[in-house]
Amino acid sequence: MKNVVEILNTDLEKVAELRALAPLNQDGMVLKFIKRLSGYGECRFRVSTKDPIFDTLGDILEPHKYHVRIKRANTTIWQGAIVDNPSRTKQYQEVRALEYLFYLGRVLVERDTRTEASSEKHYRKFDSGTMKAAVKDMMDYAKTYFGSNHILGSMTISNSNIDNPNFPNNYKKTNGQPLTGAWTFSSNLTLQFDYNSILFVLNSFALYAGCDYEIDNDLVFHFKTRLGTNKTNIGFVYGARGNIIDYDIPRYGQRMANDLYGISATYDGEVLRSNKIDSESQLTYGKLQDAMPFADVKDNNTLTTRVTEELRYVKSPDNAPLSFVLNEKGYFLGAYDVGDIVTVKVDDGPISYDQPRRIVQFVVSVHNTGREITTVETNKPKDEDL
Repeated sequence: MKNVVEILNTDLEKVAELRALAPLNQDGMVLKFIKRLSGYGECRFRVSTKDPIFDTLGDILEPHKYHVRIKRANTTIWQGAIVDNPSRTKQYQEVRALEYLFYLGRVLVERDTRTEASSEKHYRKFDSGTMKAAVKDMMDYAKTYFGSNHILGSMTISNSNIDNPNFPNNYKKTNGQPLTGAWTFSSNLTLQFDYNSILFVLNSFALYAGCDYEIDNDLVFHFKTRLGTNKTNIGFVYGARGNIIDYDIPRYGQRMANDLYGISATYDGEVLRSNKIDSESQLTYGKLQDAMPFADVKDNNTLTTRVTEELRYVKSPDNAPLSFVLNEKGYFLGAYDVGDIVTVKVDDGPISYDQPRRIVQFVVSVHNTGREITTVETNKPKDEDL
């Protein structure tokens, strides 16, 4: 097997290298790992209960005390903490590990300490300062909260790895004028979170501002306007000499809408509405109207963002997540990563497809013969990223 699975201690020092893995299923798969864009991936494998490694080193699969690193040609391609032993039988012990973003879901965003009203202490309100400063403050707090005996106590958080995004299009001030330039919280745009995790808040920030985030294998935190690069020279191709062995290119017309309303309410109960129309879609497919409620949206700017983003995915039957299963002719891991934009070409009877796609996830399943099956999941990239 070209993947080397290592067990690490809390200092990320190698304590063991697993030489043989027990099958995960009847098909002989012994290792599965996943990477996700702006989310934590996971890894699964099983070790025989009779493996002599336990006699030598003891219980080295205990959750939160040990970590997993997968290396290929001395390059780390996946790393995370053991969080579960979903099954421990007389035949095997199973390991489920998650990438380190998982731990940001286990620390609540710091409460607001302002005292103008007693309720201020029960939630966190962002109504001043830049988004960059807010992200940096939250991550510094998380690192301090976990402390030096936790893996995220070694996390690197620097201003150079945190972008301050510009406001998306169509954001407006309370007086109706355009809200433009670098993101700054104010009375024109306020976000409030009640006992939510830092991961939840980061995900909300990324959603509204169109950003990506990660903790990389070197424990460096990134919050960027975009992770990944344009690699349209990398082609995933279905055909006699291609590297795709199977594909799924669905078209979802039932969910379509090209005249979309978003509905939400302020904390005071004022009903907010935002409407977005895609004229080109209406000319092609006819008018399709729909409405979506958003309980977490409390102002018109964020509501407009949500509706605009939703419309991008439902205005056409082709704007669906697409997945592709690659063979050994596919590019090696490291040639592409989540966030990258690649070219996908399928010419198979009535299905003809040739477009750039952004990788949002890949899943690698490893057979006990060493053969790998990689499934790449993609979304349609934004026009401005092409």
